[in-house]
Amino acid sequence: MDKKLRIDLQRTPKHVAIIMDGNGRWAKNKGMNRIFGHKSALTAVRESVESAAKIGVEAITLYAFSTENWNRPKLEIDALMSLLVSSLKKELHTFQKNGVLVNAIGCIENLPKKAQKVLKEVMTETKKKYSNRFNARLELWRTRRNC
Repeated sequence: MDKKLRIDLQRTPKHVAIIMDGNGRWAKNKGMNRIFGHKSALTAVRESVESAAKIGVEAITLYAFSTENWNRPKLEIDALMSLLVSSLKKELHTFQKNGVLVNAIGCIENLPKKAQKVLKEVMTETKKKYSNRFNARLELWRTRRNC
């Protein structure tokens, strides 16, 4: 049965939060490296965001990078930041076409300069095309360093 048919659209939440956790463990359980899990998560995020928008969810917050994540190996942190940059660039046109507003919450100043630059550009560009239909927020939890 189609999942959409089982959803009571009168009770759809206005805001949904997704904690992006377990991607590395999922990949390890499949015999792959942790970075494979993070890359695979992008598909799940895209499907979740698209589905939420279709049923009337007005905002999604993705908890994408927490304080504890700075303790991961440098290679994994670099891969996560690279995925952030590449996915924001890749999805910008889709965000604009669908009137999605991208915001970041937290200490973006602690991100690598390139990630900061791309994130700020995407926030600026989506603000220009925002249609009040959908608000996607990238939640970057406070890092060890104060903002």
